[in-house]
Amino acid sequence: MKRFLLSIALILCLVFGINNFAIAKDDIQAIETISQIGTLANSGNYMQALDKCNEALKKYPKESDLYYWKASIQNSINQKREALENFNKAIALNPKEGTYYIVRGICKMDLEDYKGAEADFNKAIELNPNDGTAYTMRGCAKLSQGNIDGANNDLTKANQLFDKDEDLKKVK
Repeated sequence: MKRFLLSIALILCLVFGINNFAIAKDDIQAIETISQIGTLANSGNYMQALDKCNEALKKYPKESDLYYWKASIQNSINQKREALENFNKAIALNPKEGTYYIVRGICKMDLEDYKGAEADFNKAIELNPNDGTAYTMRGCAKLSQGNIDGANNDLTKANQLFDKDEDLKKVK
């Protein structure tokens, strides 16, 4: 979505003038940096990704995806409390991104804050009621609290959503 918006911004700059090109260029550089961090983290180079993330945050302190990646990396290297702080920052900057609530909820589950995790999964479902992962994780949070019926309902709903996704892929 960001790339699409950047493309539109670049087109508008070309049509209406180049005065805002530096802003668009910074946005493109931020996206490229985030992509590099993601590649490093996904290949297991956590410390290098974390260093790159910390550097990028100096330049782009209002970029929610950088806080998301920093938190995800910290979560992966067992820095759960620090990760939670950075998930909070990502959400403060972009409260409509459901994925942030899911990963923060997972972090809270790791910290055995099942009620807090359930609240995050509820928010993710509110933002995207067709997110099977949010229902799956909420089911896990409910199960951890002994709510077997609630967990069963959520896991059933998740399966329905995942089946629906598979049916859509077959149609394409």
